[in-house]
Parts: sequence; C-alpha cells; structure tokens
Amino acid sequence: MKSLFASLMKLIDQMHLRPSRTQWIRFGVSLALAILFWGWVTEVQDPLTEKTITGVPIEVGELPDSLQVVTSLPNSTVLIEGAQSQVRPISQTDVTVRVDVSGVTEPGEYQAPLVANVPNITNASVEPSEVTIQVDERVSDILPLRPLYTNTSDQTRTVGNIEAEVSQVTVSGPTTAVERVAEVILPVTIERQTESFDERYMPIALDGQGQRVSEVTILPETILTRVEVETRGKAVSVIPTITGVPAEGFSVQQRRAIPDTIIVDGPVEIIDDLLFVNTEPVDVTEANQSISTNVRLADLPNGVTIIEPSGSTIEVRVAIEDISTSSQTLTDLSIEPLGLEEGLAAAFVPGTISIQVSASIDILQAMTPEDISIWVDLTGLGPGTHIVIPEVTVPQGATWQTTEPLEISVSVEEAGVASPETSTPPASPLP
Repeated sequence: MKSLFASLMKLIDQMHLRPSRTQWIRFGVSLALAILFWGWVTEVQDPLTEKTITGVPIEVGELPDSLQVVTSLPNSTVLIEGAQSQVRPISQTDVTVRVDVSGVTEPGEYQAPLVANVPNITNASVEPSEVTIQVDERVSDILPLRPLYTNTSDQTRTVGNIEAEVSQVTVSGPTTAVERVAEVILPVTIERQTESFDERYMPIALDGQGQRVSEVTILPETILTRVEVETRGKAVSVIPTITGVPAEGFSVQQRRAIPDTIIVDGPVEIIDDLLFVNTEPVDVTEANQSISTNVRLADLPNGVTIIEPSGSTIEVRVAIEDISTSSQTLTDLSIEPLGLEEGLAAAFVPGTISIQVSASIDILQAMTPEDISIWVDLTGLGPGTHIVIPEVTVPQGATWQTTEPLEISVSVEEAGVASPETSTPPASPLP
C-alpha cells in the first residue's frame, strides 16, 4: 500500500500537475476508502483466528559453561493469533518456548521470562509468562570406580576377578548434585556367559543411601571390563521311577520329571561318571487317572549335592490313559448318496447295512446311530446298476472295523422312472 501511494505521487509530479485543495481532499478520502476496502476483503478471504497449543516443552537459553539450571521445568501453553492460512498449519512441533537467561550471571534463584517463537507468527503469548529457576555452578570431580556383581542366586557359575579399563571416572554436574555422590559403581551382569569375557558397562553414581544420583554425568559413559567366569557342577538327567500296575483297562502312556535335568556338584571322580539319577518310586497301583506328585531323588551318591534347582524335590508327572476297548455291531443303518447328478435318483440293494465299531466302553455306551454317517460317492455315475463300497464316519475315539455287506448295488435311474429290479424307494440326491 505504501509503494502504491509513492508511485501515485511520483506520477503526479512527472505530469507537472498541481492539484487543488479540494482535489487533495478527494484523493485522501478515496485512498482511505481503498485501504478500508482492501482490509475488509482480506478479512473475509483470510480472517484472523486464534489457536492454543498445549504441552510445549520449555528450553533453557545459553548459559555460561560454569552455570547450569537445576530446576525441573513444566510444559507451557502458547496462544497464537494471525491469519487463518498461517495459524491453521501450526502444530506443537513448530513452536519453541525458551527461558530468557540473559540476566543470569551467577548461581542463585531467578524469576525468568519465557519467550515463544512461532514461524510466520508475530502475535504469540505463552502461559506461564515466567518461571522460577535455580541456577547452580557446574563442577567436576574425579572419583574411584568400584566394579560390582550382585547376582549371587546363580549357584552354577561364580564370578572371579573383574577388571575395568579405568579405575577412576569424572563426575560432572551442579555443585549440589556432585556433592551428594558418595561412590560410583560399575554394575556387572554375566547374562548366559559360561566363560570369561569382555563387555562394556555403564557406571552409576550413588548417594550415601545407595540411591542413584541422576543429575550428574559420568565420563567415560561406558567402560570396557574383563569378567572372569567359572562354571560349577555337572548337568545330569533325572529318570522318573514308576512302580505298580494301573487299574484294568488303563496303561501308563508317558512319564516325565520336572525338571528333567539337574546340576550337581561334588568330587570330580564321582560326578565324572554320573550320567543320571533316579527319583523315588511313584506308585501307580490301580490308578485310573494321570498322577502328578513331588518326590525326592533316590540314588544321589554320597558327597554329591544339588546346586540347581534349589529345592530338594522333583515333580513327576505320569500320564495314565484308558486303553480298554470293545466292539459293537449297529444294524439297519441307512445310506446317503453323495454327488448324484441333477435329474437322477438312486436306490440301494440292500437298503440298509450293518457296521462293527470298536472303542472304549465309555465311548460305546454313549454312541447312538445318529453318531454314525454312512455314504457312497455317486459322482459321475449315470443311469444303470453299479457296485459301490460304502464309506463310514464314526465319532472320535472309535474305530470302524467292517460293514455287512462290504459292497452294495445301486440302481441309478432318471427321476420319476421306477426300477423293476429294486423294491426299496429311491434315495433323493443331496443338495
């Protein structure tokens, strides 16, 4: 708008025009109306709007190297205002809020203002508008490093010498935090290693109560460490011992020791020859269901001790299943035709058959004729007489042994045409 006004004035001057006072007044009014109209059009097409952005982290401005803010700062809320086209795409990641620490020159407590920076937006306010910060002097101290292995529950391995590549570390941070550090430890873990190994570990600063001091930094951040590991004992198998005979019609199908391997330790001349140990016997006499029980080991040699598992008993699980079976003959069972082409009908001779099924007593007692499916596949068979073999489906746990007869005759005719050779009604094709 300013450039337009300047251009007009230059044009008037070049044309050597000398407007009268009235003309100047008209020109000014016209210019004002044009500016108002331009502002109205802009407001209609791209109106002013506001947007609130919450959860914006507060950053700390540049401080001298010897100073550090030790206060935990909250998140802030930023209110921005501007044209809708500029405000709408702004998100939290586009906004930064920084503590103005230009007036901080020494340790102490300060009431510092917050400054919001939003791209392409000049009207932005932040809540809170200022925060209280505690500034402390940043110091460093050199402290001894103590390697530490704490997992003493693993009795199958022992950790010997632990040698770190450095014996001292540099601890840096606010004066109050560094003064709280009582010691720096190097926590060592051995995971699944069974031999000596090299690994990098991260040192940790602890206060006098053994709590971690997280406000400090430690250099070096990780330390290469040599850890000596020795294994103890020998792994041997556990064999579950079973005595007795289950109830009639039942059998031991599986036996299992949990755990099936133990770690033992003792004189070398004994454990070198030890391959397995037996459990105390588990009696299954007259048992008709599976058994789970805890027993001790029966033949552990003198001088040999169990170091894993820590308990003195072994769980033995014995799976006992019903193996008794019987046979039953089911008679006068109907036959289903499958795959018969449309427009054809089939009749069977004989019209019913008998089958023999074997299963356990419980299954046979619960079985009914509806549990049996007998069918023949007539796919592709045209009119005429055919010899087919029935197929049988029986319930789970039962076994189909034989049918009577083994083969049957089926007469296939066009639907509605009676067959003089059969006395049974035709079977309708399955949909």
